[in-house]
Amino acid sequence: MCAKYDTVIGLEIHAELSTKTKAFCTCDASFGGDPNTHICPVCTGQPGALPVINHAAVEYAIRAGLALNCDINRYTRFDRKNYFYPDLPKAYQISQLDLPLCINGHLELSTGTVVRIHQIHLEEDAGKLVHDDYHGESWADYNRCSVPLIEIVTEPDIKSSEEAAEFVSKIALYLKYLNVCDAKMQEGSIRADVNVSLKPAGSTVLGDRAEIKNLNSFRSIQRAIECEIARQTEILDGGGKVIQETRRFDDATGTTSSLRSKENANDYRYFPEPDILAITFSEEDIEKAKREIPLLPQQRVAKYINEFGLTAEDARVLTSEKYLSDFYDEAVAVYPEYKSVSNMFQTELMRRVKETDSEELPFPAKDFARVCEMADKNTINRNDAKVILRIMFEEGGNPEEIAEKNGFIVVEDTAAIAEVVDALFKERPDLIEDYKNGKTNVFGFFMGQANRALKGKATPMTVKAYIEKKFSEV
Repeated sequence: MCAKYDTVIGLEIHAELSTKTKAFCTCDASFGGDPNTHICPVCTGQPGALPVINHAAVEYAIRAGLALNCDINRYTRFDRKNYFYPDLPKAYQISQLDLPLCINGHLELSTGTVVRIHQIHLEEDAGKLVHDDYHGESWADYNRCSVPLIEIVTEPDIKSSEEAAEFVSKIALYLKYLNVCDAKMQEGSIRADVNVSLKPAGSTVLGDRAEIKNLNSFRSIQRAIECEIARQTEILDGGGKVIQETRRFDDATGTTSSLRSKENANDYRYFPEPDILAITFSEEDIEKAKREIPLLPQQRVAKYINEFGLTAEDARVLTSEKYLSDFYDEAVAVYPEYKSVSNMFQTELMRRVKETDSEELPFPAKDFARVCEMADKNTINRNDAKVILRIMFEEGGNPEEIAEKNGFIVVEDTAAIAEVVDALFKERPDLIEDYKNGKTNVFGFFMGQANRALKGKATPMTVKAYIEKKFSEV
């Protein structure tokens, strides 16, 4: 934002894993539920309760690490991170410090910037405080306590708010494709802390940073960083010194405010978790995890271009969300006309998808494939195909039954074609003369009038053939 300074940004992304149960107990890990109904003595830290590691959470974390080009530590352990806060009933969090699961990864952005990933570690989430400003009260909901999450910690390689938002967006998309996190920012299943600092342009010495906590939308991430860059620029331009601290972002005002000052590190008094054994992985374990990684977005893009013959833009749109790509794959498995299905998908489905917040389409992919096939084979015309899809979106139903009920099935009524076209030729002898004299554009007039009069009783292809035959005879 200012030529005098270089922006330096690092991210800490917290992503809740989509396991059925919590990280160290068998409580339901799903979002929601009445407050304090998904809890037990283990996740609330009652005396004598012992944690047991959720193996699926470990597998999901490794899958994320491999997809993000990380090395997997063959020996890893858990640590206790001690601090007191009302949403943490145990007064400590089971996390990882010295021996995290995944280290030394990277992810490339569209700008060409390669963002190094320092580590990905597995830990448990804290609860949630619900504030009642009117009565001046706060309530603790511990349902989220011990839900497994991974923390993805980057190196300070990001240079702008746009790059930061893109990085978080790509991480969210990867986690969806890996089936390890639903990445619903509105539910808090993925959120980010951003570390922002400025340094003199070209300098290798980093400035003091501010950490902005708990950003839960791509827009908030970008706005918070831009606000912080402006704030720090003003301080430095005025001859002041940026204080290393933790800040919060107010979405309503678009400003950050100080939460607490922060020295080089908080004293969390880490020590090895005594109730959970260390984990050792074999090469066979890692190879098995690699085999279980599904196709990631860039791999599906390559498949759509190289195998399906789609354009790069088609492939980009189709892979923009996992559920859209899955739906397309299911449709072409039924009707493998890749370009035709892609065209109908983008012109008719995408518009309606954007009007809803749901990540589910209201009908199965096989029904969509059937509509595409009927339109391609002229069983119905393309305008009626659009109407069928609208009805399927709004009311549901089988595409063949909808077509039958509404009279959309095309019947090649050759007698009707002859009657309509012959009448047009009798009505417009002037245009026939024009055609003889080389004005072939009048052909379109006859096509348009005939199709309008026939109202779907014949395909345009058959109508065109009959008109060509008539002109050949005059």
